[in-house]
Amino acid sequence: MKRIVSVFCMLIIIQVNAQIETDIEIATQTGYENNIFKSPDSFIDEDTGELLSKDGVQRSSFFQDIGIRGLFSKRWDNQKLSLRLNPKGRFYFSDDEASYFTIYSRLRYENELSRNTKWLVTARYNYRDRDGENLDDSELRTPLGYAHFETTSTLHFRLYKQNRTLVELKYANRDYKDGLTNNLSYNLIGIRTVFRNVFKRRAGYHSYGVEASFNKRHYKRVFFDGLEATTKRDWSYIDVEGFYRYPITENWQLRPSFQYMTRVDNDAGRFTYTQVKPTIAVSYNAESFSMDVTASYTNRNYDQLRATNTNGDDLGLLKFKYYRLRANAEKQIAHNLFITANAYVNIRESNRTNQNSLIFRGYDHFYVGFGLKINL
Repeated sequence: MKRIVSVFCMLIIIQVNAQIETDIEIATQTGYENNIFKSPDSFIDEDTGELLSKDGVQRSSFFQDIGIRGLFSKRWDNQKLSLRLNPKGRFYFSDDEASYFTIYSRLRYENELSRNTKWLVTARYNYRDRDGENLDDSELRTPLGYAHFETTSTLHFRLYKQNRTLVELKYANRDYKDGLTNNLSYNLIGIRTVFRNVFKRRAGYHSYGVEASFNKRHYKRVFFDGLEATTKRDWSYIDVEGFYRYPITENWQLRPSFQYMTRVDNDAGRFTYTQVKPTIAVSYNAESFSMDVTASYTNRNYDQLRATNTNGDDLGLLKFKYYRLRANAEKQIAHNLFITANAYVNIRESNRTNQNSLIFRGYDHFYVGFGLKINL
């Protein structure tokens, strides 16, 4: 809480400078989160041999969110410099150890090189102060706390009148919060491009296109005792997505998309997988009310990792199915005051049913919250 108050005071000080455009927002939300750490519904305790059910494995709680978002920008000629700060805390009433604090920050420089060409340089620093392990992390079993730095250089341009194209280069580093025995981090380099066509019809602007990216992650795990050798992983990610944005009416928008993604384990191939992900998103925007709903299905298949049951029997190659649903709504009730509502459901099915392990298994996770947002 002290960190949030400190950042809020800093935002107010910046706002008094009339030469800088400011946009400050305070938001709070009360809700309930089920299965906070995304655990499976059963697990055999390795020390006691006892089979624990949902009540013994999963942790759920009502929560209180409080956050501040500040956007500060300065324009001159065809250029713009902007800073975004967004500290946020989530406090669990019945499970205080699960509470955490995050701060998202972004510094961006924009330059309109010509009427149809714009160059952006962006630096992001995100910090999450959170205890616990991420049992859902399909990369590695990682701590939930981390410091993440990322920088991108993006060029927007048009190949012809209806076209919108961008090419982006990226570098990122994530250093996970120190574990008890080792430290995990990764470096990432990548390239992304989006090719989109835009045309206008009676209800508004349609757009369709393709987004493609290629990223390389280099993981390194260093052990504190010096007795175990440093381990490294070299993984490549190839992602291609086709999309269509369709304005049903002036207020309603529909956006279907289809993604194909593969991760290549360049060391031994053991963690290589491919996945497909169809998504449908619907949004509504009016003067005093807005909402959006996004539903997706993901089918992921590993090339070498195999699933087992509690007896250790081989059940074939590891497979995941994800069913996700996200909904957000916002209603203006006064000049600068809004009521907000958010809900998220994430169900993972896995053919690994081994109750001796918590990882690579299925789970159900959801949260729902209602709150207020004030624009200063």
